Amino acid sequence: MATRMKHLVAAGSIAVAVALVAGSSTGFAEGLRTIRMFDQCDPDTFNAAFGDGTCVGNAGGVKLDVFISQLIHHGAAGAWHFTPDPVRIQEGTEFIATNAGGEVHTFTEVDEFGGGFVTELNDILGLTPTQACLDVAASLPDGLVFPGQSTEPEDEEPGVHHYQCCIHPWMRTDVIVR
Repeated sequence: MATRMKHLVAAGSIAVAVALVAGSSTGFAEGLRTIRMFDQCDPDTFNAAFGDGTCVGNAGGVKLDVFISQLIHHGAAGAWHFTPDPVRIQEGTEFIATNAGGEVHTFTEVDEFGGGFVTELNDILGLTPTQACLDVAASLPDGLVFPGQSTEPEDEEPGVHHYQCCIHPWMRTDVIVR
């Protein structure tokens, strides 16, 4: 029994060592921070209104009429958000945004939070598009982050940097670099 335990401990130690070596040689960035983009769109109602592929996954998610009601009454749909919020990182730390939802999003740096490039959502929310979001709209499909995809790693100078989704402009976070 003691010999078997020694073999299990040795095998576990070797597995950990291999994982550490593989992680350091396959491009894992030591200070890479991930920001997640979430939504809970209901594929049946979103795709019926906007076309197949508008919403993938999340079966049984938030139905379109509930989504619109939340926007009208609360100025946001809570299931559509970035996390963490705010993001606190040290200077030199790279970060990415990963779309963990079912709809397309953007992760766009803006001078000030404001509207996106979807006129109907801006109208409901009483927002004016930001220049950065208008620039994204002019360069589509560049800037879109599809479900399961991530942005390229980036870093920022010290300070507070505002990021929002130009499709769902209540999706906002500050990246605070110290």
